[in-house]
Amino acid sequence: MSGEWSFLPYEEEQEMPRRELQVLRTVHSLVIPLVDLITLAGAMVFGYLISAYLVNRGYLDGILGSRHGEIIRTELWASMVTIPLWLLVFHYFGVYRRESRRLSVSTFDELPQTLGALAVGAWVMFSFLAVITKGDLTGRAIWSLVAITWLLLMIMIPLGRAFVRIGFSFYNPFRTSALVVGAGDVGRSLIGRLGRHKEYGLRVVGFLDTSCKASDDSNQIQLLGRPSELRSIIDRYGISRVIIAFSRTQHPLILGIIHQCQEMKVDVSIVPRFFEALSSRAEIEDIEGLPLLSLPRYARHGGVVRTVKRLMDLFGSAIIMLILSPLLLLVAALLKLASPGPIFFKQERLGKNHRHFMMYKFRSMHVDADEKKDELADMNEATGPIFKMKDDPRITRTGRIIRRLSIDELPQLINVFKGEMSLVGPRPLPLAEAEQCTGTADMRHFVQPGITGLWQVLGRSEIPFEEMVQLDYIYVTNWTLMWDIKIILRTVIAIARKRGAY
Repeated sequence: MSGEWSFLPYEEEQEMPRRELQVLRTVHSLVIPLVDLITLAGAMVFGYLISAYLVNRGYLDGILGSRHGEIIRTELWASMVTIPLWLLVFHYFGVYRRESRRLSVSTFDELPQTLGALAVGAWVMFSFLAVITKGDLTGRAIWSLVAITWLLLMIMIPLGRAFVRIGFSFYNPFRTSALVVGAGDVGRSLIGRLGRHKEYGLRVVGFLDTSCKASDDSNQIQLLGRPSELRSIIDRYGISRVIIAFSRTQHPLILGIIHQCQEMKVDVSIVPRFFEALSSRAEIEDIEGLPLLSLPRYARHGGVVRTVKRLMDLFGSAIIMLILSPLLLLVAALLKLASPGPIFFKQERLGKNHRHFMMYKFRSMHVDADEKKDELADMNEATGPIFKMKDDPRITRTGRIIRRLSIDELPQLINVFKGEMSLVGPRPLPLAEAEQCTGTADMRHFVQPGITGLWQVLGRSEIPFEEMVQLDYIYVTNWTLMWDIKIILRTVIAIARKRGAY
């Protein structure tokens, strides 16, 4: 293979036989059920201790009556017997099916299913214990044990799953090999996104396509072969998932690839056309066997929703500033001692409806940083109109630390409190950069800019400008209050990872 084929060095892959791959995937699928099992046992022990203390010492006499009996250890062991029933309920509600089929599983998104399963599980547990006690006096206090256990599980089950999934984003021992069909721009963009997120559990080993255009991208993955070589490539690299991303391969051959993968029990994912306009809120409909993707309307919410969002911003910014006030004062003092100049960096930015406002940050650069920007223009590492350098010489030593920890952004809480920004939204750009955002990119100015957003939680400076614009478009056209809460929670994880913070 030569000429049109493009090969770059790639880390030597360990060939994984298909049988070993299936074992690895099976073990991975059991991780969350195992976490749930341990959490259920722990919650039942704590629930027993708390309820026994309250019931046996008479603290619940006003609720249960004076002749309610006592909680004894037999109830604890009987509760443990119901753990398999709880797991069956979770399975019935489809919680574990999402884990085995989807690349991206969010604990926040599965909360409705989880809470529903916990309610049914609590009813099953109560029924089982009621039958065991056979109407004895202790049975009158059983509901306290079940209620306390249920309340503990509503907190412990989501937290347990979240901690495991966050851990996978730092180190994932269950990463398996993936193959991308399509060596174009979309395929390369997909590989970049998968590489930034270990929690997806995939390591792309190469492309499959009929041809590959030349590229200067240092992260280019090698083209492994043509569609006719699919089976041998899957067997050789132990491919667990094939992702089809705008290949030049003819339509009948793509269908053949899909059928072969299904025969070999390899998962298949497809990047749809017009993916830039899609979001998780798009719905798949069936029109007499023809699947149809229906897009949601623009998220132009009424006054009530906007008022709630504003109240979230007001109370959220006030509470955060109050809690972090010692840290803010400490950082201000360190900046003043470390480098001459003002504590805050103020710059005019473009906000909602193209209104100008002065944005605040802790100053992380030398006072003459703007004057030196033109000298460093040729060293810009960002795409589009944005200027970014990983080792920017204008950044002070203290400034580099607060940037890595995202502390430099905290003064924008003042902008949020003033109503110029929101806690969540597209990042406000400097005027010169914002003026170059035209067409779809200009939709970012339909909403209030934010301190955090999709760009921050998914990779920040590691994300190219074109992808940032796409993320802003998705946010503007699909935002909800629950989505804002989810982004705020994920921001904490993003800060801990320090991904793209420089």
